[in-house]
Amino acid sequence: MSRYALLICRSQTEAIGLRRYLGQMGVPGEVTRPPRQTRTASCGWAVRVCAGQADDALRRLRQMGITPCRVVPDEGAGV
Repeated sequence: MSRYALLICRSQTEAIGLRRYLGQMGVPGEVTRPPRQTRTASCGWAVRVCAGQADDALRRLRQMGITPCRVVPDEGAGV
C-alpha cells in the first residue's frame, strides 16, 4: 500500500492553489510532477499528500467546490 496519494491537477497554477488550500486545512502537501503514465495533455502537475489524509482532504475540497482531475497512489514516494 502506498504511503502517499497524488492529487492530479490540470496545471501548475492549479496545483499550487490546491496546495495552499490544503495547507489552510492543516494537510501538508508538495507540488510535484506525476509519473508519465498518470498524465494527460492537460494534467501534468500534482500535489502529493499522505495517503491517510487524502480521503478527508478530498471530501473537504469537494465541499469547497474544488476537485482534482483524479487521485492516484504515489508508488514511487518514500523509496
